[in-house]
Amino acid sequence: MTLAFMHLNLIVALLGAAWFIAAVAFFTFTSIGAVLQPWLQGRRATNRDQPPVSAILPIKLENPGFEEAEQSIFEQHYPAYDVTFAATGADPSVVAHVQKMMGAHPKIPTRVMESSCTIAVSPKLNNLATPLAQAAHDFILTKDSNIVFQPDTLAAFMRNFTQGVGLVVGVPVAERPEGLAGQIEAFLLNGHARLLLTASALGLGFGVGKTMLFKRSDLARAGGFEAIAYTVAEDTALSRCLAAHGLKTVFADRPLRQFIGKRRLREIYQRQLRWAVIRRAHEVLTFPLEPLSSPLPAAIAAAFAAPLVGLSALTAFASTMGIWFAVEILIAWIKGWEISFVSPAGFIGREILALATWVQAWTTNDVVWADGRFDVLSEARGAGAEAALPLKEQSAGADKG
Repeated sequence: MTLAFMHLNLIVALLGAAWFIAAVAFFTFTSIGAVLQPWLQGRRATNRDQPPVSAILPIKLENPGFEEAEQSIFEQHYPAYDVTFAATGADPSVVAHVQKMMGAHPKIPTRVMESSCTIAVSPKLNNLATPLAQAAHDFILTKDSNIVFQPDTLAAFMRNFTQGVGLVVGVPVAERPEGLAGQIEAFLLNGHARLLLTASALGLGFGVGKTMLFKRSDLARAGGFEAIAYTVAEDTALSRCLAAHGLKTVFADRPLRQFIGKRRLREIYQRQLRWAVIRRAHEVLTFPLEPLSSPLPAAIAAAFAAPLVGLSALTAFASTMGIWFAVEILIAWIKGWEISFVSPAGFIGREILALATWVQAWTTNDVVWADGRFDVLSEARGAGAEAALPLKEQSAGADKG
């Protein structure tokens, strides 16, 4: 009995060591990838054409940093673009706010537009339906209302739109978190950014909907609005339907600034659960491996493996968490991401929340979004008043690039 118990302990220790080594190797690899991504992707960003662009910005509530984020679209160093605010269900004060901005920039064509489309599962996509169908130009840029552009962001995205590319997206990086919940979301976002930047360094791309640049004519040839209307993950659907027609998705060579502000724990839990359920449904190969990128399972594995190197379980656990945190802070410093004295609390909170949502994502298809509940595997709802609006393959005067 004692011998069998010793064998069991050895097997557990060896499994712990294997997990720990794999996790540390993956963390090291993604850390290097995140640092190198701007240089590697920048070398691929060779498109120098600057065709006209129609920017569509969905608005509803005044998110943290709303004014600075929306003002940034008017400050682009780009020769020709127009701006449409998609305002279905928007708070009247928010509409008044953007109208004031529009008046301050009379040289940029702007308008506010509503959509009565209900064909899409995604509320955001329904809001974008009419502006997308009626956009003046073939190149379409979408941007969420908590994403801040630098003056050259639009030009940088276009430089990444090279031959064979159908979609350019950005990696959001958290700024200005407030309170513990805000810090947790910032660590969640920036931890995910490290993985996305590494994917980009390897030449891979995935649909990330915070900012997207694509051609309406490409979407029309790939099945049109209906091809992306069946899911709450319209960004993933867009990337996939374009890929099915030989067009790849790439990340831009610079991240996006996303303002966090004050958050509530329940709010960020529901958002992270939504994304986890979407990833489980659409990324069937990588989702089961997600805990491998997390320090908490690695620290637990180190505790089990500790006897192999003569350490106590507590020492191995604490050392793993502490060193992992220190390296993440180092990466944030190198990348210029925000760090604060409450970062340790955000780091620990992220680990607890991320693992909790990963576990729950295996048990449900339901997600909460915009005060509604959705099934990520359901078909689209019945067609609405504007469901049949066609996407033009090339609008009058649209760009040729």
